[in-house]
Amino acid sequence: MVVVGEGRERFGHVFMSETGTSVGEISGQSKPINSCDFKPSRPFRIITGSEDNTIAVFEGPPFKFKMTNFVQAVRYSPSGNHFASAGFDGKVFLYDGASSDLVSELGSPAHKGGVYGVAWKPDGTQLLTCSGDKTCKLWDIETKSVVSEFNMGSDVEDQQVSCLWQGDYLLTVSLSGFISYLDVNNPSTPVRVIKGHNKPITALALSPDRSTVYTGSHDGFITRWNAKTGK
Repeated sequence: MVVVGEGRERFGHVFMSETGTSVGEISGQSKPINSCDFKPSRPFRIITGSEDNTIAVFEGPPFKFKMTNFVQAVRYSPSGNHFASAGFDGKVFLYDGASSDLVSELGSPAHKGGVYGVAWKPDGTQLLTCSGDKTCKLWDIETKSVVSEFNMGSDVEDQQVSCLWQGDYLLTVSLSGFISYLDVNNPSTPVRVIKGHNKPITALALSPDRSTVYTGSHDGFITRWNAKTGK
């Protein structure tokens, strides 16, 4: 397992998830690391994206650096044949998973705002990206073209900060903390939106018939919950 971030002495470390035993150290980048991923096929490697504008590829010392944009996210494809990087400048790049050489760029740029998350389709043929420009895009890897564009709203809190492709489900997380299930066949409307509070809850009340719970958070939002289902 590899863990990265803003540490006191280092920005990343590798250890066994079962025992916690150290099996390596992530070093060489000078600023906090925003994203990391394991190559899922042999030879096993680790990629990290840092605020010092570098991508580092670790295959055991010595590691190899690739200069790129202000990196927010890095992800290997399911086969390990490619990996993608996304940056604050709205650009998304594809690299060869074995040589780490640059293959191509998606769009020019891919988004009008920073790209904060990327997620691969399980078969590796498509890539989902989410951006601070309040949109998500679905890309065809072979043609490097947009398959679908999802407009997530117009408010500041509609900025998209993370995404996940889990089986048949495409999920994104907005700045508000809401989780949206995207509908490829109807990009204008999510299939489902899971809502909740993004700040500490300071008040709670129950309706007289005990069917509804009301919660309020210190950012001024009141949420109504179905007591039976939790929705």
